Amino acid sequence: MRWLAMFLFLVAGCAAQQPQVTQGLDVEVESWESVDIARLNARVGESVAAAETWAASPLRMTVELFGADVDTRVLWLTEKKNRGEGADTTVVTMVRDGFLDDSVRGDWHRIVYYRQADGTWRLHEMRRAFRCWRGRHLEAYSSQLCP
Repeated sequence: MRWLAMFLFLVAGCAAQQPQVTQGLDVEVESWESVDIARLNARVGESVAAAETWAASPLRMTVELFGADVDTRVLWLTEKKNRGEGADTTVVTMVRDGFLDDSVRGDWHRIVYYRQADGTWRLHEMRRAFRCWRGRHLEAYSSQLCP
């Protein structure tokens, strides 16, 4: 009986130590890595040639390219255009938090899109970082992989 009580105490203690999913947009990005966007832009070009419409919206592009429906508890998407009307540059930030993974808690992406003459968009630059459930990067995003 004593062993059972100790086991339950340990299990409860371990469960209580797992961080809560919090506001991912308020978390610091300590470091990030650049992502090669050539393959992504090739996919966008193929979709435009096939008369698909998602390349006309940076938010829709982000969801299409990065599969926002992954197993995660929270998804934040924000977009900031360089001007209200006729924007030709926009920055989309995607934060996913609460991955159902024992190592990686979430990821952060910052994607800069440029509007093309035909009204579609292409990626100009992309950065990404990771947040961990354990190890050093519990309260910030980093380019370092999680343990």
